[in-house]
Amino acid sequence: MMNIEIDDTLYERIDDRAARKEFESADEYAETILRIVLDELEDEPDRDVQDRLEDLGYM
Repeated sequence: MMNIEIDDTLYERIDDRAARKEFESADEYAETILRIVLDELEDEPDRDVQDRLEDLGYM
């Protein structure tokens, strides 16, 4: 496991949201959010290509 340093204000936001969403810890919530964001970012090029094909009238 790796540790990432974040400022106290951001940690408090993550910790508060983790508690409201019933995660067991801020770490678990942060890992979930990072996975979701990275998955979305990795899908972005495909969406760009699809959008371009739609603009050109191919889809």
